[in-house]
Amino acid sequence: MATFKIAVFKHQVRRDGKYPVSIRVYWKRQYSYVGTEYYVTIHQISQNRKKGTFELKDTFVTSELLKRINLLEEAKTKRLGLDIHRYTAKELARYFEKYLEEKSGGEDKEIDFIAFAREYIKKKKEKRLNVSRIYTSVNCLEDYTAECKLNTLYISSLTSRFLSGFEEFLKEPRTITRINQLGKPVTGKQKPVSDSTVAGYMTDIRTLFNEALRMYNDEENETVRIHHYPFRKYRLPKLTATKKRNLPAEKILKIIKAGDKLFTSPRDVLARDVFILSFCLAGMNCIDLYSLEPHEYANGRFSYNRTKTENRRADSALMSIRVEPEIVPYIQKYKDPTGKRVFDFHTRYANSQTFVSSMDKSLKKVAAALNMDEPLSSYYARHSWATIARNKCRISKSDVDECLNHAVPENRLADVYVEKDWSFLDEANRKVLDYVLSTAKNS
Repeated sequence: MATFKIAVFKHQVRRDGKYPVSIRVYWKRQYSYVGTEYYVTIHQISQNRKKGTFELKDTFVTSELLKRINLLEEAKTKRLGLDIHRYTAKELARYFEKYLEEKSGGEDKEIDFIAFAREYIKKKKEKRLNVSRIYTSVNCLEDYTAECKLNTLYISSLTSRFLSGFEEFLKEPRTITRINQLGKPVTGKQKPVSDSTVAGYMTDIRTLFNEALRMYNDEENETVRIHHYPFRKYRLPKLTATKKRNLPAEKILKIIKAGDKLFTSPRDVLARDVFILSFCLAGMNCIDLYSLEPHEYANGRFSYNRTKTENRRADSALMSIRVEPEIVPYIQKYKDPTGKRVFDFHTRYANSQTFVSSMDKSLKKVAAALNMDEPLSSYYARHSWATIARNKCRISKSDVDECLNHAVPENRLADVYVEKDWSFLDEANRKVLDYVLSTAKNS
């Protein structure tokens, strides 16, 4: 039968010198552990030299944990019974963790949704996964929580009505405060966001809610802490066709040829150069330029995983493109002195989110300096490349999709069997660059 014991391990000591205390579950000749909130110092434990283990000697912590072990014994006999044989030791420990939460009075309303979201983001970042948009989504949700005069957003408060109010909040101008790269709060004006951005934020909140359901609910074992699902009633906003954000070859060339003296700020010069880099690399996203590491630049190529879709694709959104001669001066100009990245953008901006935001703001100034009417942003580089590739260079739509690293459902089976050949992308990109550069001769 399953047995329980208080456990403290020497190798788990934290930087502050404290040791986590857990409850060991022994079942089917395997060990697993139920975590607790207790941490003890070396003075609260003694070493069993014969067994080579630590023993807890703090009477208060021991008493509290023995109470929990009694609850687990109760759950083992009265709730699980013979069904216990269906579990592995690890599954049993997870079941007991949820049982203790339930017995401690854990109800739907006691789950802090923002805290849960922050922990989710932290775990994703530890795995080096991109969480920039979901991070922004949670920040906006926290802004709205404060607007509603709520100190804590309990998950029971996350109703369809609350979500509808959040959607309207996003569509209105507002004042926000964020912490900059120096750790200081900065307050500024936030413009209303587009319908597509609202849909993106709401999708992130739905993803987080679903993750909370997976963590806190186990219907098969009658453990349910979240009893509602607001997304049955609340519907994500319908998207309308987005306005095309592309420039003709003449304007792309105008940006490329513009001298630094036309711009009033070094940041505008940087934004102009980042735009050129993106366009000349077949619309490479700014976030990928920011994140590019030295090992991803080899043999005259950039080979990387597209951040936006890396976690949603079986091929990890692998992308590889030849570095054309026009790009080399920019690589040298912005070479990272630390050697951590290809470009030094990370030394100028704390994260990719602030980098992209700053570039988009500065590109508006670039457009104004060049007497361009378009609200220039980093998206224009990618959209312009695709439009010129299709309409002027007559590259097929499927090849344009491949060049932009879009996932095309009908190609999934072929992708399993066909080895990637990046030469078509190199050829397509060279055609686009030659077309743009040739406009100078024809104008």
